[in-house]
Parts: sequence; C-alpha cells; structure tokens
Amino acid sequence: MNLQDSIRHFSSALTKISDDALLETRLILQKAAGLSRSAVLSHPERELTENELTAIADMVQNRAAGFPLPYILGEWEFYGHSFTVNPSVLIPRPETELLVEEACAWLKHHPDVNFGYDIGTGSGCIAISLLLENKNLRMAAVDLHRSALCTAISNAERHQVADRFFPVQSSLFSSFAEGAQLICANLPYIPSETCKTIEPARFEPLSALDGGNDGFDLYRLLFQELSNKIDSKYLILCEIEYRQRELALVTASAYFPDAAISVMEDLAGQPRLLKIER
Repeated sequence: MNLQDSIRHFSSALTKISDDALLETRLILQKAAGLSRSAVLSHPERELTENELTAIADMVQNRAAGFPLPYILGEWEFYGHSFTVNPSVLIPRPETELLVEEACAWLKHHPDVNFGYDIGTGSGCIAISLLLENKNLRMAAVDLHRSALCTAISNAERHQVADRFFPVQSSLFSSFAEGAQLICANLPYIPSETCKTIEPARFEPLSALDGGNDGFDLYRLLFQELSNKIDSKYLILCEIEYRQRELALVTASAYFPDAAISVMEDLAGQPRLLKIER
C-alpha cells in the first residue's frame, strides 16, 4: 500500500473521533514511517513496508479508541516549537501561549529581570519557550512529580537550554527565594465536579487538572506563599478556567491589594489569564 492509499484507508477509522481525520492520519503516518510532511506530500506513490503499516494500524487503533493524538505521536507543538509529551504531563494547548506572550512582553520592558519561576512545569513548555525567546533568562521549573520533571528535563536538553533550566522537585509552594519577580503558573484549575465529565480527564493526569471544589485551591496556596516573598516589582501570570474571572480577581486582590490585577481573554474570547503586576 502506498502513502496516498494508506491515508485514505486509515482515515476512515478516525472520522467519528476527529474533526480532521485526514490530517491526523497523515501525522500518524509521518511518525510511524519517519517521514517529513514534504516527503509524504511529494511522494504519494511511495510504498509502505509491512512494519510501517503495522505501526500505523496500531496508532490509528489507539486514536480511534480516544487516546490523545499528541501522546500517540509522542510530541506536540507549542509556541512554534515541538515538545516531547507523554501521559505523565498535560498536553500543551494553544491558549497557554498567551501566558508566554505576556511574560515575554513584560521581560522586554524589564531587561534587568533575569530569573523566573514556572510553577507546575509539566512538559516544561512554558519555561523553555521563555528561555528560547530570552537569551539572558534563567528559569526554575518546579513540579511535584518526578516523571513530569524528567520529561521537562528531556525537553530542555532537546532545545539546548538545559544550562539555564533548573528543575526542582518540590511542593509548589516551598520553592521561592526572597524577591521573586516573574512567576508563571499553569496549576490545576478545573473544579473537581467538572473533572468527572471532561474528556481530558480520561487520559491526562488528573493531578494536573483537578483544582478542588471551585478550582482555585492551589492558586490560593500559591498566592499565600508569594505574598510573603514577592519583590517590590513583579509579574504573576496564572492560567484560569473560563468561568473563573470574578473568582480570580477577588482572590488575587485579597493577597495583592497594591497590584494591578486583570484577566485577559484568549483568542476565542474566553477569560484565560490572570495577570497580577506591580
């Protein structure tokens, strides 16, 4: 079976689970056969080996059963770079790029800030993206789970920023030095009841999704810790759920009464990023 026929054949198994079965099938084929996008598009007549067809069939079967495509591929794109992912870490999502954009904009206006924190780093995509965009920056990447940190370290090495990437296995709230200035956090923020019904909770680590009764348990703990160690000049960026705008504003104001606090919307027009700045 050649490339063109295999895409047509295998994509039929994904039509019920994917909005773009042809694209997903092509990505699976590229991964299984070790081919680039251009190679697949320019040589549709290329015949696949039996081993390649078996690998494609296995991956398509997993995807048809609902297993997330990024985990099947073992990597996913975020902020223009590819990151290794596996079921020990959340899949990077485009809405989180807003956090990186805001951090980069702030760093541009504060060139003296050369150290930041990524709390709940997971795959390390936030910290590493910031390091790739800011050559003088160093980042502490904190996560409670060793498996997640191992993935983040692998990604730092993959993008050649390991010398400025400092992994810390720790509770999220005991890692700050006095005078912290840049803090990025994508902590679990989904309310516990919601976690029982959403698709990501089927396959992605629940510990990275469940934020307690209202989704803000860990952010309260984070703010309590930071309120004692924050510098006179700082930026705290926290990804939130779309229903948490008012909760985020009220909670942040209680801990940082002198800060400028706002909630930014993502490209879909949904509240997404809590910004605390002074």
